[in-house]
Amino acid sequence: MSELTVIGLGAMGSAIAQALIDRGHALTLWNRNPAKAPELAGPGVERAASLEEAVAASPVILVCIHGYAATRALLDAPAIAPLLQGRTLLQTSTGTPAEARQAERWIDDLGGRYLDCSIMVYPPSVGKADGQLLVSGAGDAWNDCRGLLDGLGGDIRYLGSTIGAAAALDLASVTRLVTNTVGIVYGLQLCDAENVPLAQFADLFPVGDRARHLAAAVDSGNYDDGIVVSVSTAIEVVSAIRSLAVERGINTELPDFILGLYRRAAAAGYLEQDNASLVEVFRNANRHR
Repeated sequence: MSELTVIGLGAMGSAIAQALIDRGHALTLWNRNPAKAPELAGPGVERAASLEEAVAASPVILVCIHGYAATRALLDAPAIAPLLQGRTLLQTSTGTPAEARQAERWIDDLGGRYLDCSIMVYPPSVGKADGQLLVSGAGDAWNDCRGLLDGLGGDIRYLGSTIGAAAALDLASVTRLVTNTVGIVYGLQLCDAENVPLAQFADLFPVGDRARHLAAAVDSGNYDDGIVVSVSTAIEVVSAIRSLAVERGINTELPDFILGLYRRAAAAGYLEQDNASLVEVFRNANRHR
């Protein structure tokens, strides 16, 4: 039996798996589309031929797919759900505190344990000193999984047993990030309109700042390589922010505005491309004047 199963090997899931492999952990890996999963290898690393095999292979199951509903749809199948008894599910999808509470009740009813985990960095920082992870849920589950989770970054924070805490802090932080991204991309369009080299804009920021990546992508017009955050992911997280606002009676004008921009980018064909492609929404608005 392996120590942990990783379900979902997109950019973030692969980064998580690689960080754990680098620390010598024995893993089982599974992706819905094997052809899209990167090659990840190491001592004790196995590829499961089926989801049932993947869940049965480890006492801890880490899920990194888009959304809590997708996790429930995947694992609540008749052949899979009974296998969760006695196992610990780590959910790393973006969602709301209400979804975290629902997930905890579901796993509790199946006889398993649940931890809600929010990864607060982009994939390149997972497993690095600046990698940050927020975890909420039952203390015994945290104590048993801490040795695994410590491998995901230099700043691993347990927030206590209130299951919605990680999701709430995640959405609060993501609000800052997505608002910042929209501002950066709009600023790049302002520079471009005045024939100011975008590299000069990028140089205003320290090495590693998100503005540098966005500036390079907009300058090249290539939104397919080195994707950090796709438009589809941005829509997912802003939708979660809006859902929490609606649930708690908070004004929704900010997420409504940002969501509208990203949905226009998706409609223009950039759904699975880097969110630097948002600049095309601003450009098209100028062209249609």
